Amino acid sequence: MEQKIECIRRVILNAQDHIQVGDPKRVYSQYVRYALDEVSGINFCRSVKAKGLKRKDVIHEHVVPHLIVMDKLLSLDQLTNENIINVINKYYVICAITKEEDKKLNAAGLRSKMPKNWNDESGSVFARYETVGIDILNVEKENC
Repeated sequence: MEQKIECIRRVILNAQDHIQVGDPKRVYSQYVRYALDEVSGINFCRSVKAKGLKRKDVIHEHVVPHLIVMDKLLSLDQLTNENIINVINKYYVICAITKEEDKKLNAAGLRSKMPKNWNDESGSVFARYETVGIDILNVEKENC
């Protein structure tokens, strides 16, 4: 796991270089996404309705939209493994939801953003799901 976190740290540093020269997010966003995908099993959950469904019948969705997680990582004052892991543990949760539940998120305008009054420090990372009535089973955590 330590090597994966070190890779994420290097990707963040690279993304910060792109920001300094004025590159748009689309230039570095995918690199951050790919690096985070390597630790997607750290926080994984399922909705109650997705329990028992096969992979082809569910959507693996970021509980907190990718751009928010990326911005959290890019704004870290110190890029220590501990700080990176803290952001990942708190905000990087992947959830298997049904296609119908995904449509509910999209219809509510929550495809790629959190609800308006969400507080990233004290609010639930599941606020989008709570807003549209998606019930979640326990989050499975790997040791980081």
